[in-house]
Amino acid sequence: MTYGEAKERVLQLMDELQPKADLQGKLPSFFDMGQKEVAKYYPIWRKKVYGPDDERVLPEDCWEPMFVVSYGVMEHWDPLGRFEELEDSFTLHYKAWPATVNENTADSTELDTPEEAMLAVIYYVAAKSQEMEYDQRFFANFFAEYQGQLSNLSDRAQGVAVVQPPEYVI
Repeated sequence: MTYGEAKERVLQLMDELQPKADLQGKLPSFFDMGQKEVAKYYPIWRKKVYGPDDERVLPEDCWEPMFVVSYGVMEHWDPLGRFEELEDSFTLHYKAWPATVNENTADSTELDTPEEAMLAVIYYVAAKSQEMEYDQRFFANFFAEYQGQLSNLSDRAQGVAVVQPPEYVI
């Protein structure tokens, strides 16, 4: 989903046909916070392939390295430095932080949050937009919807799936 589409959905939820400048100014930081908050519960999975001559540094968007695949074998991440000792090509699988959203982010920018988790971000932004209002009913409703979306995401399979060959018998 693009940033512009997500903003439009938030404004529709809040029934803001002509939002004021102060709300428009707050939306980028609310989307940034929302994406990062949802990523804690529903990670953005990425991988980086390293060649034999590549520098052994973590990607800038890496939040938590999870495992390395080398020679087709999965190895768990060892935070004590084995990363630097790997000599050949390997692939690092990791949880990533979403790209920062700010006032310069174009409406056409594709957001990093997976599509199935975007509704949680949208409700989070709507709740944050209503958080300081005198009438707290809208905040309470949007925040409850946000928590419900997080709950719906919690039962989805995440991380590594292991596939057994057909000849494998349990």
